[in-house]
Amino acid sequence: MFYQSINVPVIWEIEHGALRSLNQIISKNNLYFKYKVLVTSYSLYQLYFKLFSSLCFDQIIYIEGGSFEEINNLGRVEHVTNSLFFAFGGGSIIDAMKLYAQLNDLNYITIPSTLSNDALFSPVARLNKRGIKRSFGVKEPLGIIADLDIIKQSPSVLLLAGVGDLVSNLSAIKDWNLSNKETEEPINNFAMSLAYLSASSIVNNDVDNVYNSDFLKRLGNGLVMSGLAMILARNTRPASGAEHLISHAIDELYPQRATMHGIQVAYGQLIIEKYFRNDFKEYNHLKVFFSKIGLYQEIKSRCIFSDSEIHTILEKAKVIRNRYTILDLSTVEHTLIDI
Repeated sequence: MFYQSINVPVIWEIEHGALRSLNQIISKNNLYFKYKVLVTSYSLYQLYFKLFSSLCFDQIIYIEGGSFEEINNLGRVEHVTNSLFFAFGGGSIIDAMKLYAQLNDLNYITIPSTLSNDALFSPVARLNKRGIKRSFGVKEPLGIIADLDIIKQSPSVLLLAGVGDLVSNLSAIKDWNLSNKETEEPINNFAMSLAYLSASSIVNNDVDNVYNSDFLKRLGNGLVMSGLAMILARNTRPASGAEHLISHAIDELYPQRATMHGIQVAYGQLIIEKYFRNDFKEYNHLKVFFSKIGLYQEIKSRCIFSDSEIHTILEKAKVIRNRYTILDLSTVEHTLIDI
């Protein structure tokens, strides 16, 4: 008999005060390394100086994050085989750590300072290379330790971006099914189910406060499950469809006006449901949820494009990568697009 094997997190902790228990968490999960190396930004280290000092890291590497060139120039760290790396920060720092680990064959754990996207546990890192955002295949972390006390201190817009990134799975799997029907692209039903369940766990939630502890746990669990779905599928299909292509097109066409990835994919999802799928029931359901949680307001204030610019974005999205989506099946007339 044949089975598919996948890597799952050795550690997954999302609790209040989790970071204070970091050494105990590592020990109880039988991860024994001689050295502990922290990778974070200088500002974040200073913000949590007392906490990090008590955890006794052997080395600290400061990075800005988000740049391929920065990581490519860091060089190889000493004692690689005996070191466990900890990436503390938002998506840009975690993605940078993922690429750093890929280039140097490092073992690492992510410690998110916020929950802004599914980079927590995914096989992809998005970094700027020569000023343009690119995707890189990377090794996933050994585990994730998310401290709700820290996450609750992050700006709400970052958490809302995480909501947008996760909920967009519902659009992505529609495109995956469409591609299966139109091009016979294979589907991994297990990966698709994980992607669907992870998004449904929050979009069907009555909470109207993004800082609610139960909601944050659902969001964190959902983002990790989303990453696991991509690892299982061996590509980003479970969590990336036409809505992501729209976000990537914005990044490439209007980099100075681009905003957070999760905000842009939520914007793209509303456009896709309303103007391409003509699924007004789903569109209204999303709009009500996004409005209740505060995401719709962020989309309206941050994704500001003229009608001609939106059509340019949609045309670019169709060709920005080789992925069959609803964009290939239908078009939108040059009329005003309003979400």
